[in-house]
Amino acid sequence: MRSAPLPLALVLLLSAAPAVAQPPAAPVSEPVADSDGDGAEDSADNCPLTENPSQQDSDADGAGDACDLCPLVPVDTGEHADADNDGVGDECDTCRLPNARDARGEQAPCPEEKSFSGWKDPNPLGRRLQFFIRPIALGYRYRGEWVGSTGLGLHLGGSLGEWRFDEKGTALRVPSWYWSAGFYGDAANLFAAGHLGPYATLDFRPLNHAPYARSWAKELKFGVGAQLLWAQRVDDGLGQRPVQLGIGPRVGFLDIVSVMPFAQVDLANDNALSWGGTVVFDFKVLEDLGVPMPK
Repeated sequence: MRSAPLPLALVLLLSAAPAVAQPPAAPVSEPVADSDGDGAEDSADNCPLTENPSQQDSDADGAGDACDLCPLVPVDTGEHADADNDGVGDECDTCRLPNARDARGEQAPCPEEKSFSGWKDPNPLGRRLQFFIRPIALGYRYRGEWVGSTGLGLHLGGSLGEWRFDEKGTALRVPSWYWSAGFYGDAANLFAAGHLGPYATLDFRPLNHAPYARSWAKELKFGVGAQLLWAQRVDDGLGQRPVQLGIGPRVGFLDIVSVMPFAQVDLANDNALSWGGTVVFDFKVLEDLGVPMPK
């Protein structure tokens, strides 16, 4: 009998051998978030939006040197203040006028003072005294009934604080606080409610504060307001004509519109409580009457 060919014998031997277990497939890892592409995961990156592969943090305050406005001066919370908005924190700035760092991290020479103005208005009520006529609408709940009114406010306004300008008159720094005061009267008599009286507001918009200037809130201003209105009675009951003192918070969008919910008391009738809201259209009707722009 002739022997089987060698290849056929190998096939028979391999088929008779026990099957070898295959190793399990390696798990697929999820991609790591690295917004700035420096190789450090965002959750552990001390400058997640600025490339800094070394993760160097010279002052050990948690903010890497690449995005720290003062890399050798620690800050406890938040960010370093930057009054002149040149990318260098106040604690380590060599100049109180804008002089940013170059690629080597060195600040440019301080600009000459004569090119800038740190002028401050001698008028304690502030620079840019303005006169406006502003449409105003208000509504409130009074003794169980709704009262509404639309009218005009004769309005003075100004700023509180220092302005800074360059030699062309462009504002480099503006105040954060603004005041206004005026006198309101009905232009249309709605719901038999005539109103007449003064009002005042104080608004805050810190554009020189870098986190605010970079946030979604930079278009908003916040403040408080008060109004004292002599109002026609809604009903024909006995009592004096209401003198209502209203106070409330204000939120405004740019110089377009402001809204103020308020609580008020009727000073002429047992301090009766009521509540409502005022809408002020902030656009100008008359221009500035105040101090001219310094050059």
